[in-house]
Amino acid sequence: MNRLGIGSIKLIRSVIFIVCCLILSSLFLRPSTDLPAVHASMHYLFHPGFGTATIDGNVEVNEWANADTYTSAMYGSDLTGTLHVMQSSTNLYLGFVVDDDELTVGYKWGLTGDTLEIEFDDNNSGTLFEVGENKIAIMPGDPWLYDHYFINNTGSSEDDVIQPGGQANGEGYLTRQGDDNHFEVRFPLCSGDAYDFCLSPGDIVGLRIKYSDMYEDNSTLEIITNVYPVSGNDELVTIEIMDYFYNCYLPLIQN
Repeated sequence: MNRLGIGSIKLIRSVIFIVCCLILSSLFLRPSTDLPAVHASMHYLFHPGFGTATIDGNVEVNEWANADTYTSAMYGSDLTGTLHVMQSSTNLYLGFVVDDDELTVGYKWGLTGDTLEIEFDDNNSGTLFEVGENKIAIMPGDPWLYDHYFINNTGSSEDDVIQPGGQANGEGYLTRQGDDNHFEVRFPLCSGDAYDFCLSPGDIVGLRIKYSDMYEDNSTLEIITNVYPVSGNDELVTIEIMDYFYNCYLPLIQN
């Protein structure tokens, strides 16, 4: 009986060991069914409407009627910014409206006026300033739009055109409209430039906007940096690139 009891105990232990191994292997080897992550620090996920805009610095209501839109307070002052996002099959369109009380243009004391910088998180990692990722600057003077890429993790950037094979892509403009400052941008989803992102339907790209507000106060030049949606390298809005052909043409086939 004792031998039988010991054998039974060993058998039970062996069965338990095998069952545990099977459970662990199923946990570690099970294929993931999770969708691509949209980080917890994301404040809004844009699903761009389909359309195009004339880049003349006027975020006109009818022209941007199909855009997905999100309004947020901006860190740095009491300003509020509204971002409009549209796309075509080849381009991303961004329209930004900020309720500043003036628009400073041209150069003063060797510096540019009110400037908008769009800092992209190309791969939706939740981290800005990864080397090689995109940055666009809309300046209040010719050539208006600068196509840059990050060269270190502190946010320094260089112009694409100074690199072999690099080129200036996109179009941007800004104007004063009523009580607000308007910025418009067209940028290719996949320019072919190694220093730009290349986005396909289903890809998610993050971004943060910095608005540098320049003004004179008692003959002193002041610049306030305002951040949309809020301050922090991992606090972004995100854009999911849509399938233009599927959404635009498939309903016509079904009808």
